[in-house]
Amino acid sequence: MSLKDKPVTAQLGPSDQKLSYECLEDLEQLPARGRVKHAGYVQSVSYSAPNEAPLLTAVVVDRLGTMSARRGTVPHVRLIFMGQKSVPGIKPGVKVEYSGMVALVEQIPTIFNPRYVIVPEARG
Repeated sequence: MSLKDKPVTAQLGPSDQKLSYECLEDLEQLPARGRVKHAGYVQSVSYSAPNEAPLLTAVVVDRLGTMSARRGTVPHVRLIFMGQKSVPGIKPGVKVEYSGMVALVEQIPTIFNPRYVIVPEARG
């Protein structure tokens, strides 16, 4: 079967509709664990040390705030891309729509290897 027979469309979430995601309006609704789907802004990106296994960590918030806002006071989720030195498009200020299984790691909501889509922003 070729791609002409079955066109490819971008979708966020499972192709198997048996899996259900909890769609969040904001991160205050974030459960301690479970499948979630949300859109937010990348607040910061950090990389692993050169002598460690490749790992990229992005912190996502609902809306970008001032520099004085601390992560501990703003609801946030940590996206961890294991095995990646860089992830195309993931940089501070970018709006992303992501989905995956959330779990508490060191008391921080974390999603490992999430599915994501960069959301284009209107320039004006």
